[in-house]
Amino acid sequence: MKKLPRYIEQKFYETIFGTVALEEFESWVYSDKELETILSEDEYLELISFNYKKNGAKCELVNLLIDRYIDLAEYEKWRMLNLLYAAKNKDEKLPDILRQFYDLYCKGYAFLNYLGLGYGLTVEVPPSNYKAETWEGMSETEKSELIESFYPQLQSDIERAITWIENGKIILSGKADEIGHYEYEDLRTEKERESTVWTEVERDDTTGFKAFESNLEVLKEEKKRLTTTAISKRVDSAKRNDNTLNKLWSWLTGK
Repeated sequence: MKKLPRYIEQKFYETIFGTVALEEFESWVYSDKELETILSEDEYLELISFNYKKNGAKCELVNLLIDRYIDLAEYEKWRMLNLLYAAKNKDEKLPDILRQFYDLYCKGYAFLNYLGLGYGLTVEVPPSNYKAETWEGMSETEKSELIESFYPQLQSDIERAITWIENGKIILSGKADEIGHYEYEDLRTEKERESTVWTEVERDDTTGFKAFESNLEVLKEEKKRLTTTAISKRVDSAKRNDNTLNKLWSWLTGK
């Protein structure tokens, strides 16, 4: 696979990710004079002759770029760091990014369990001291209060995840297994895997039962211990599939 200049690779990444619109990409292909000198004649012709107006053009273009030019592992690393740095910015996109972390956890990225389960699920299904059952049902004041309750720990957890990926403790493959779960290599130490969000408060080695308390202030205010049962109910409220529940049960019980 040809190694492209960083700015071209970035444009391809952003187009696949969705931050560059199809029309913008088309205009860039026609106007960037250097692109013609870097790509082969056939590759350049393929891009300038591509029908960007036809139905399904975006999906076809994404597949073309991935097949011809993209290292999936490198793209996935870029994608995850892009999300994490965006979350670190703490702007209006943060709630949706936290929910994306929860979704990514459900799709196999278990290293996002604290960002996904601790924060993302709390955004997806607000604590019981809020009347709303969804993020969209909350008032702007309640939304702001909930997000602020995550700090400063959330910032630290985001930075920790960034460090794992940048330092090669988490190696993303860009591939998925037979059931669609993302695959990756986890080289973190046991200490690095320790949760900052949950604290084990009770254990029964005979039955495998474990009970956890959340370290998030907003969940402490519920005055409710988050056992496997309580967390399972919140996942059910989020309307996730049975596999997610099984993963949660496995993580909580160690089975």
